[in-house]
Amino acid sequence: MSEAFTKSGTSIPFIGLGTWDMQGSTCSSIVQEALEMGYRHIDGASMYENESEVGKGLSDSGVDREEIFITTKINTTSWTPSRGNGPPLQNKDIVKHFEKSLKDLQTDYVDLLLIHWPKFETNLSDMLEILYKLKDAKKIREVGVANFNSHLVNECISLGFKDIYCDQVEYHPFLSQAKLLEVMQDFEIIPVAYCPICRGDVARHDVILSLSEKYSKTPAQIALRWLYQQKVVSIPKTENSYRLRENIDIFDFEIEYKDMLEIYSLERNQRLVPNLEINELEYPFD
Repeated sequence: MSEAFTKSGTSIPFIGLGTWDMQGSTCSSIVQEALEMGYRHIDGASMYENESEVGKGLSDSGVDREEIFITTKINTTSWTPSRGNGPPLQNKDIVKHFEKSLKDLQTDYVDLLLIHWPKFETNLSDMLEILYKLKDAKKIREVGVANFNSHLVNECISLGFKDIYCDQVEYHPFLSQAKLLEVMQDFEIIPVAYCPICRGDVARHDVILSLSEKYSKTPAQIALRWLYQQKVVSIPKTENSYRLRENIDIFDFEIEYKDMLEIYSLERNQRLVPNLEINELEYPFD
């Protein structure tokens, strides 16, 4: 895969493999298979409790580390699937938690480290300072955020952190992110879409099905191409080999402008990932 978006000298492939809710040997084998197939972007997180399995897949693939774009995330909420809510993450423990991620991933650095959710022991500035020190130490190449609304993106900039690499948020044809995308564009922050095919819901909509027939592509490919033409990076998750190949086969066609607009019109404020109960200015969503 050669299609990538480059910012500040760092290139992020437009299509990556999401690893949420993948466990055990299935996780390792699908990461390995994706890399052998041509994927060069793997998205993970300490919250997912599978970084050792992701690391095994990375290692077993035999692909040179320098060729792979690896993302992980700091679990600021301390929630995990196996244990539910945990004790709040203390600033003094962030580096220790990150070093465990590096060990599990079997790498000396990651290409992108994100604040997974905007929940802080003290404040956003303190958290970003810690992450940028890791960047200075060359443990990470870029610093980004996830699930930040437009207010928080603006706060990053006002605090002086003007080189935030990306904001990873839920985005698909049934959820408009127009306000947030406009802010990201103003500050040249890369949008990264999780749940880009709405966990399969795109395959159940008549408009998407009609466009699928028109372009001789699957509904998932229509949705991913729609995002690509907006210069949005996508990280679809699948454990199916056929779907894995399908998701990266989107670079040989173009959706016409009128069809792009028709997909935009499908917005129905459908969110798959719920908000957390925090002050609305400090938390998603716009």
